[in-house]
This record gives sequence, structure tokens and C-alpha cells, in this order.
Amino acid sequence: MPGAAASTNLLNSTTSGGCACKIPLDRMEALLESLGAHPAAFGGRTDNLVPGTQRDDAALYRLTTDLTLAFSTDFGTPVSQDAEIWGRIAAMNAVSDIYAMGAEPFLALGILGWPPQLPQETVAQLMRGAVRALAECSTQLAGGHSIASESPVFGLCVIGAAQPGQVMLQSNARPGHRLILTKPLGTGIVIAGQKAEVASAEAVSEAERVMLASNRIACRLARETGVDAATDVTGYGLIGHLRTMLVASDCAATVFPETVPMLRHAVELAEEHGIVANSAERTYFTLEDRVDWADLPVARRIALCDPQTSGGLLLSASPERARMFLARGAEYGLTAVEIGEVTGAGSAGTIAMKPLGRGAGEGTPS
Repeated sequence: MPGAAASTNLLNSTTSGGCACKIPLDRMEALLESLGAHPAAFGGRTDNLVPGTQRDDAALYRLTTDLTLAFSTDFGTPVSQDAEIWGRIAAMNAVSDIYAMGAEPFLALGILGWPPQLPQETVAQLMRGAVRALAECSTQLAGGHSIASESPVFGLCVIGAAQPGQVMLQSNARPGHRLILTKPLGTGIVIAGQKAEVASAEAVSEAERVMLASNRIACRLARETGVDAATDVTGYGLIGHLRTMLVASDCAATVFPETVPMLRHAVELAEEHGIVANSAERTYFTLEDRVDWADLPVARRIALCDPQTSGGLLLSASPERARMFLARGAEYGLTAVEIGEVTGAGSAGTIAMKPLGRGAGEGTPS
């Protein structure tokens, strides 16, 4: 059973929860530009690094002709008042970067920043949750590093293995590909609503269920059906991560906003209470001139930028492979939905909303 955390207000120990604590998108892009696109800029060896993955979800390193290793790290602030649930979600969030590359995780190291005034038992609950979630993904926690910190922070460095011919890169999206999302959006809104004490217990339970769900099956089905490109939707929302994929692939995209699945309670919190994560607004304004929003209401626009923690995979595949993936996903109970298509029109990284005739503010409840 998850550990009780009534005496420790984890969510209000930070200003932003989970992946909403990421560095704002405009600042991150400026930082990456200043560092250069390749480790060689610092004199590092790059012989075995797979080209073009420096801004992907994980770095790829060719160990042998038959084996490629995937390396990633992901950490953040609390997403739940329950420390064990936070640990489970943090683990699922970290291994998701490996799944987004088409790889299978097998080893992890913990990253922990902990305020001295918080109970040690809470740390124990956090780690128990992480270890149990990793076990579900056939991944072993082998150690890690911890520091004293003003705010609680937890995450993992993860190593995975991939077959070279099954790797999914963001740069592999092509005009004509269909876009598929494997989880509903809205967890960032619910976390913000919980911090503001307006989210119901049902809303919190719904969001935690989505964050606790592994992307393992989606990854395996994507490999089996030959999906070409993938990323996981996290701190920069659907629009931010879709744009990254499009820039890497030198493509544009059309999104059908009514088909994008949204948590029912998240829609209510956004539209009736005006709840949004601050980082969603920052992402929206950063990318405002890169998206043709048509007549989509502002609340819905910002919801499409909502930061997700342990979000779903965003896949790009040919129409035939997309149909195969959706059919196989239905057999496994995945809530995967086709939400748009990759195009060659417009500048790389631009996105156009194309309403399908229903009310523009209407979501697709999960």
C-alpha cells in the first residue's frame, strides 16, 4: 500500500510539481544553442554516439554492431502528497525516455535532493515506490547520489538496450505520417489544481492513474509495427514536444484538437476554475507565433501546452503502420489516439490546428 504522507505536505514544498519545474522552453533552447549541437564542441570523442540524438529523449551509444545503449536522466519535484506514489511516478517518468527511443531499460541510478527537516521515513517511502515501479519495468536500482536540498527532488539516471534497426528517432518523422498519442493530457493542470486545493480526490486519482501507467507496452508495439519516430510528452506539453520532433525532421504538422484526449477533470479545472500550470503559459507564449491556433479557445490552447509528468508517447508513423499500431494497442487496452499528421508545408516546426467540426473547446475524456 502507498505510504501515508499526511504530516508532510510534499506538493507545497515547491512552486511547481513534477515536470512543470523544467527550465522554460525559450531559456532551454537558448542554452542549447550556446553549448553547441554536438559534444565535439567541447573536445569530446563522438565515435560511437549515434548522430542526431543530442536533443532526443536519450543518448545512443553503439556498443557493438548488434547492441546500442540508451542513456538518459530525468528528475523533478513532487507530483503527489503520497511519497510512495511520487516515487513510482518518478521512476515511470525516467524510464519513459528510454522507451521513447525504442529501447528497453535495465539499470538505474537514483538522484535525490532532500530537505533535512523532512522525515527520513518519507524518503524510505519514496524509494520503495521507485524500486517497485522499476521492478515492473525489469530494471534494477544499482545505487545513486543524494544531497541536502531546500526543495525535495527525485529522479533517476537510466540505461537501456536497443537493437540498432529498431531505434525510434525524433528526426524520422516524414510528411504523410500520422501522429499518435498514447496517454491523455491534463496531469499538470490537476497537479496545479491540487496545489490550489480545488482539485477533487477523483481528479487526483485520475491523474495519478495516468502518470503511474508504464509506456512499456506502447514501446514494444511501436517497435513491432515499425513506428518510425517517437518522443514522450513531458514538461513542454504536447505542442512543445511535437515542435521539437518537427524541427528535428524538417517538417510541419496539422493537429486535430478535438481528437486530442484530455482528462475530464483537467478540462473542468481549466475551463471552470482557470487552473493552469505556470509553465504551460510560458510554453504557449514562447511558441505562439509557431502555431496557427485557428479559433481554438485560449484555455484549450494552454491545455495543449500543459506539462506532463510520465506522459504518453507521441508517435509518427506511415498510415499503414499507424493503423497497425492502433489495432494492436486496442488489444492491450491502450488509450492511443490518432491526433494529426505530419506535413511538408510551412516552415519546419510549425503546427496548424484543424478543427473537425465539433465544438472547439470540447475534449475527448479518457
